[in-house]
Amino acid sequence: MAAKSKSKRVLPATEVKNRFGQVLGEIARTGGPIIVERGGKPVAVILGIEAYERLRPTGRDRRALALEGFGLWADRTDIDDDWLTRGRARWRSEWADA
Repeated sequence: MAAKSKSKRVLPATEVKNRFGQVLGEIARTGGPIIVERGGKPVAVILGIEAYERLRPTGRDRRALALEGFGLWADRTDIDDDWLTRGRARWRSEWADA
């Protein structure tokens, strides 16, 4: 197969297409990632399912992101979709008048 670095494997899209079964076998053994290039530019990444699952946000991850983005506001129970919709409507109308 094509170019290989220490931490990631890079393959052209045509090679992935032509040897898809072998690529899947490698992913099953190593977990990946394999970077797929088209025209010499990276366009996709193939990961093992375990690596993919680690990247998916969980409820705890979303809370951590909310705390990072909103600080103490992240725990407020009165902030829901309706509250956000009313706020956005107010902000749009104020910006339109400016």
